[in-house]
Amino acid sequence: MTVSNPEHDAPQGKTPRESASTLSESMMPDQLNHHGNVFGGEILALVDKCGGVVARRHARGPVVTVAVDRVEFREPIYATDYVEAHGRLISVGRSSMEVMVTVEAEQVETGHRRRTNVCYLTYVALDKLNGRPCAVPPLILETDDDRRLHAASLRRRERRLADEAEAQEDE
Repeated sequence: MTVSNPEHDAPQGKTPRESASTLSESMMPDQLNHHGNVFGGEILALVDKCGGVVARRHARGPVVTVAVDRVEFREPIYATDYVEAHGRLISVGRSSMEVMVTVEAEQVETGHRRRTNVCYLTYVALDKLNGRPCAVPPLILETDDDRRLHAASLRRRERRLADEAEAQEDE
């Protein structure tokens, strides 16, 4: 009889839906800058928390943030806004995962919602024994939206690799 060891078995594929996450927060006055808007760093912290939950759900183990590829601040967020960060996995490598996090702010009194941020973050899964990068499950793309986001992620990766090669040439 063969006994399965999850630490050494090849990971089974998972869909973006299986690891998606939403984190919500009410913004408070102590999170404001001198313009009366929520500090960008407050939003980045929420984004990283949400992205980390997505990556950890997919990897089923510890993860670390290794890159924030792009952050767009489209609109300000105010102290009275209710904020939701929606994270979804859009691509995986051997041990890395790219997560897209969108942020929506809701003006509580009116219910008006607006997308304020889009962010792309990369996480690496770590094994539990020695904290070294470890394999993650493959990503199963179910929908046209999954495939579109995955293709865009691959294009961003190609640009990053080209930028890194160019930077090394300049050194």
